Amino acid sequence: MTTITIPKNLISNDDLVIIPRKQYESFLDIDKQWKKRVLEEGDTNQAIAIYKKEKKQGKLKVLKSFVNLR
Repeated sequence: MTTITIPKNLISNDDLVIIPRKQYESFLDIDKQWKKRVLEEGDTNQAIAIYKKEKKQGKLKVLKSFVNLR
């Protein structure tokens, strides 16, 4: 059995958590996915805001068919 000495300054404010490495790595992976989703949602919200602003200003073209896209 391995014995570890933990300095008191690490455990003074309940800052120490001990979990298995695989569980820690899965938390990191979930955190990365969450951050990616938040960034994508922010980009989507920004795109919607730009669309609404340009629509209000009349900058958007209205197409009746794809032939007019040229």
